[in-house]
Amino acid sequence: MIPHFRNRCPSCEKAPIFPGITTMNRACPACGNVFEKEPGYFIGAMIASYFLGVFLAFPPLLALVFTFKVEMVQAIAASIVLIFILQPLLFRYSRILWIRIEHQLTRAIHSGRDKDQS
Repeated sequence: MIPHFRNRCPSCEKAPIFPGITTMNRACPACGNVFEKEPGYFIGAMIASYFLGVFLAFPPLLALVFTFKVEMVQAIAASIVLIFILQPLLFRYSRILWIRIEHQLTRAIHSGRDKDQS
């Protein structure tokens, strides 16, 4: 299953990970699942944020250059402005994505160990 961008704890699906736009809970208020496991845990989320930003900025860049015949420098400037505007959402959803990927992988590893022990 591909992790999705739902703003809910991946363990219980009850409480939000982010109660505000950029304010993040340290742990789930409902089940106590800790979201940041260790220092540096969200480095992978930074990489995900980069790829989400490219994914969101590249199509408008191409549209500006090839459809609207805007100069490349102006199109790149517009894409940079778009990324700055979307940065709070990129921050939020890259962390949600990273938490969900880690949860899915951890669950798969633990279920594999349980099968090996029986």
